[in-house]
Amino acid sequence: MSLKSFGFTRTQDTVFVALLRCGSATGYAIARDTGIARANVYDALEVLVKRGLASSSGGRPARYQATSPEASLALLAAGVRQELAELALELGAAGDGTPFAPQAGPEQRELRSRGEVVGEATRCIAAAAQEVLAVVGPWVPELSPVLAEARRRGVPVRAVSLGLPAPDGAIVRDVPRAELDSYWGGLPVAVVGDRRHAICAVLSPDGARGGATSNPGVVPFLRHLLRRELATAAAPRVS
Repeated sequence: MSLKSFGFTRTQDTVFVALLRCGSATGYAIARDTGIARANVYDALEVLVKRGLASSSGGRPARYQATSPEASLALLAAGVRQELAELALELGAAGDGTPFAPQAGPEQRELRSRGEVVGEATRCIAAAAQEVLAVVGPWVPELSPVLAEARRRGVPVRAVSLGLPAPDGAIVRDVPRAELDSYWGGLPVAVVGDRRHAICAVLSPDGARGGATSNPGVVPFLRHLLRRELATAAAPRVS
């Protein structure tokens, strides 16, 4: 996947590809691997982190990790749609600024793997233009960049993280893993975007079970439950 078509430089593209290949690396290691000057590598990493395509562990030395290809594609697609909507406004055209539908087809779809859950949640967040509500945890770090990108686009994001590290701006309720396993049978993930799409699932060592829905009779109910969870997030209980 090349980033150059999306306004990134050749250096930024090369650094991103290197991060995907390495999994996790310091700026020094990326510079050594690519042959690019260290200062240029750190400049590229700063841009990638700012745009949500990479994350940093902090510390000294900081280690960097690329956002998953699926989440990166969703972020890039959201950026293109935003630019098209702005161009249509400038041209006075009834341009296609319509938010992208996360999943075409049936109103409900079963999710059977972690990849499907993360992919659907990523697309739901990237498509949102009015609101994102979420309950997540440190077990889905792939969602932090796309939540940050939604905030950058001006979308109101309200999230509860059931542990640390948490996405920026999230309310943290640090619930013990054993308590989550006992109550949920795994690690819960829930996202509602624009009152139109919802993803609810439980992740476990055996995979995942859950669903994605755009059913107009189901999404408002799930949104109501998430709003209640957000309103009582400081309470020391699992709900």
